[in-house]
Amino acid sequence: MQRQRPALRTTYNKQGMEKDKDKRTTDIIPDGITNGGIAASIKGGSPTGNTSVSLGTRSLERWLSEAKVMYSGMIMICRTGSASIRVNFSMWKLSAGSVLTLFPNDMVTLTERSEDFSVEVLEYNATLLREASLQMEQTVYSQLRADRCRTESPIVTNIINDMFSLLKIYFDQPECMCLDQLVLLQLKAFFVGFYDYIYRFPQKRKPEEGSPRVRELFNLFMMYLETHFKDSRDVTYYASLLNITPKYLNIIAQRITGNTVKALINEYVVMQLKLSLCSGNTSMKMLAGEYNFSDLSFFCRYFKQHTGMTPMQFVKSEAPKRT
Repeated sequence: MQRQRPALRTTYNKQGMEKDKDKRTTDIIPDGITNGGIAASIKGGSPTGNTSVSLGTRSLERWLSEAKVMYSGMIMICRTGSASIRVNFSMWKLSAGSVLTLFPNDMVTLTERSEDFSVEVLEYNATLLREASLQMEQTVYSQLRADRCRTESPIVTNIINDMFSLLKIYFDQPECMCLDQLVLLQLKAFFVGFYDYIYRFPQKRKPEEGSPRVRELFNLFMMYLETHFKDSRDVTYYASLLNITPKYLNIIAQRITGNTVKALINEYVVMQLKLSLCSGNTSMKMLAGEYNFSDLSFFCRYFKQHTGMTPMQFVKSEAPKRT
């Protein structure tokens, strides 16, 4: 009997397509875009309230060594050079023509890069991503997250080249009033096409560590961590959400990543704290309460234990980088 793939619902959500139609303004995003990168600002969705749809070439130099948490989604294609990038504790190698997809709340580190490394990036806010994936089954979306990188795949490379070339035509027109809708439709087509590709060519999927059940539980753990990192830093809390024992959850984490569950939780929480501190929108006392620390003193001790600096020292050290 032939295996049946999950269904793809392709009806359009007209209300979502109309959303934010008249709220577009043009802007240039300074965060690493080079070679004339163009952006269109869309309101809502980021910690600062200023999210964007952008298309441009980047070096990703700011991602080097220190992990970042994604607030937006990205599709990137490597144009020159090579690099190694860690996404949620999985390593991916990028070379010319490689295509990588990133999602909001992904934890990303550029571990190494060649001097000539550059990528062309389509970046979009979380709201647009939700609209694009609205009609996809959860199993399809999970597969896209698990198998997010294509290297030496001419079909995928050609699809992204054509997609970016088409979008550039619209990005180059300041009077274009439907840019968000055009990007939305391209994202829908890409996600469905990418899933179809990895389904038709299963031999090209990245080999997975552990059994399908182990991988499924780890992916669920990461989803819960992305949602509940402010609520708890306790291993037992996440094990109970998965209906497994803390010991078994730890075995799963070590099998997939080589790290303990506690180490994964702390790394993710500390990165989120750094982002919150850098935004400057919330006082440290309020952050301590928001992240469920018993008091400000415990919050400061926790942060120093994992970074070697107090929250205030960290904020001061980051100030020159933001000027």
